[in-house]
Parts: sequence; structure tokens; C-alpha cells
Amino acid sequence: METLYDMHCHLGFVPSPDATAKDGAEAGIGAFSCTVEPAEYEQLQLILADASNVALGLGAHPWWIADGRVGKTELARFCELARTTQFIGEIGLDFAGPRDTEESRALQTSAFACILAACNEPVSSLASIDPESAAATSGQGRTRTATTNLQASPPIGGAPVRSATDTAPKLISIHAVNAAAAALDALEQAGAFALHHVIFHWFSGTSDDLHRAIELGCFFSVGPRMLASRRGREYARQIPLGQLLLETDMPARKDDNLPAEVWRAELNNALSGIAQLKGIDRKALANQLSSTTRELLMR
Repeated sequence: METLYDMHCHLGFVPSPDATAKDGAEAGIGAFSCTVEPAEYEQLQLILADASNVALGLGAHPWWIADGRVGKTELARFCELARTTQFIGEIGLDFAGPRDTEESRALQTSAFACILAACNEPVSSLASIDPESAAATSGQGRTRTATTNLQASPPIGGAPVRSATDTAPKLISIHAVNAAAAALDALEQAGAFALHHVIFHWFSGTSDDLHRAIELGCFFSVGPRMLASRRGREYARQIPLGQLLLETDMPARKDDNLPAEVWRAELNNALSGIAQLKGIDRKALANQLSSTTRELLMR
């Protein structure tokens, strides 16, 4: 069975994250599971300690920042934890609806700048990973929080190889709603593209934003919900194969279940949809996306 990688999901939302991760491993699913606040990340580090198929992201979601659930104390904790992990997500900006106010934009922008600065700090301790072990081990091993094998080969996207005493390249999942240009500006100002691998999850910016992000070497995680819109389908068609990844962004709500058969079906739907849009063989696409994902996870 081919391994499918979900590069943006939320196992912290399911009632039993460890059982869901184990079922996913048995179904041939690897995952980059994002969190919305540092406390969730720390809880899941313990719960998913034996989930070898899961890379756990340290997150500070812009919704939580905008409404105060992630305040100064939580941001300070994020900055401490950022030095211990390779995986960051979900972070970003959201200037839609109730968050589209001058006060909210200023709060989010300031927090995002602090978060990106923290990501540039040297990593203090890292553990190696092997994302391909998902189906074989069925949950045995360690949750993927970091990697020490930084000098094995050059990272994807041109980021320089760095020693453990320097800033280690991170894998960063970005949320940007009505804020893609602002997010790209902040990432450029922080030097993120020279240091890290940036993934835009469910990209919804303008066409100009998309082409700018592509030129900057960003990756894009695409799922069924992105493909449900005409613009999302067109963007997926335009994104170069080497910068494409799969995602589900599931579950959508706290305490929703994510059965392995539903999880894999969502990934298969996204894979088939992209293959059709690009007019390429599904199997060839699966191999390409798996290769890209494995290289990103093993940095």
C-alpha cells in the first residue's frame, strides 16, 4: 500500500489522537499535524509520543491570537518551544470577517513577527526522523518533533545546510486568509525563505500572490476543500509539481472523529483531483508528492 501524506491536519481535535494516529499508520497515512496553541502542542507531545507516522507542529493560530486565547504568556512559551522543534504550524495571518479590523491586524502582525523571529533562533535539541516507517511500524517509535541530520544533503528549495549550533531549517505551515501578501512580506522580512521551508496551507490569495509565493520557493498543501472552488482548482493546476503537497485540514471541529478510511479517502480524492487537473497519471503523481514530502520531513 502506498503511503499518503497529509501535510496539514489537526489530530489534537479528535477525541483520541493516539488511536487515530495508529489507525492512520495502519492505513498507510503519514501526517504533519498542526496545533493552534502551545498548550495543545505540549499535550500532544506526550499523547503522540509513540506515533512514528506523525510530525507534530508547534502552532499559534491567528484566530487564537486575534481573540486573546494566545496572548503574551502563550507567545512567550511558543518562543521557548520553537528552539526545540523543526516543525512549526499552524501560524499566520487572517484578515477576514471579524478579524479584519485595524486592531486585529496590528495584533496579529506583531505576533507573527515575533513568531518568525523565534523560528530563526538556534535549535537546542533535535531527534532524527524516518517518516517512511508509518505503515511498517503502525505507531511504534517517536513523534516527529525535530531532526539532527541537517548535513546529510541540501534541503529542498535552496535553503542552506546548517549545523546544529546555527538555525536549523524548519518546516512551517502557514495560514493566510485575505492576508497572503502581508504574510509573504513578513516572511521575507524575517528571512524565512533563506532559512526554512514554507508551506502555504489551502492557498487563497490573489493570482499575483500565488506566483510570488511560487517564485519564492513556497510549497502548497492542497486538499478536497481547496479543490471544491474554481479558483482553488486553477491554483492547483498552476502550482509546479515539485511544490505540491496533499492535505485534509481535518477534522474541522473539536471532538470530531477522523476514521482512517475517511482520512485516506480524502487524501485519495485530493490526489485524483490534482492528477485530473494536471492531466497526469495518478500513480506518477502519488510518487512525486511522496518523494517531495519525505524529503521535507527528513530535513
